[in-house]
Formats: sequence, structure tokens, C-alpha cells
Amino acid sequence: MNSNRLTNIALNCWLGVLAAMSLAGCVIRDDGHHDHVDVVDPHGYHHEGYYDDHHDWHGGYYDENHQFHDDPHDWHQ
Repeated sequence: MNSNRLTNIALNCWLGVLAAMSLAGCVIRDDGHHDHVDVVDPHGYHHEGYYDDHHDWHGGYYDENHQFHDDPHDWHQ
């Protein structure tokens, strides 16, 4: 096999892996374009995160023991 054929095979395999990961939700998106929010709940916890393009919440809060807790995606909608 020549090197061009091997390069094409490797590139096609890599593109296939990326496509499969994207369909499975494994590719990490850069969410830098979303506005981050800091909301204080009635208990005084600061929930920090953002709403994505589908209006799902991505964030959480630290409790009094400094443990992080993820909020559900439909939190505070």
C-alpha cells in the first residue's frame, strides 16, 4: 500500500469516529457563547450555570460542606 492510501484510510476512520461520537453526544461543544447565570435560591445557595440552545439548564451549586451538586436540566425554568 502506498502512503496516500494509508492516509486516506486513517482520515476516513478518524472522521467516522468523530461522527459516531457526535451522534452519541460525546463530542464536547464549546459553550462559551452562552450567558452564565448566578441565581440564589430560597435557601441561599448560588446556582451557577447557563441555559443551552434547547433551554436546558447546565449548572449546579455548592452546599455548606463545599460539595458540588448538579441541578436537573429543567431546574428553574
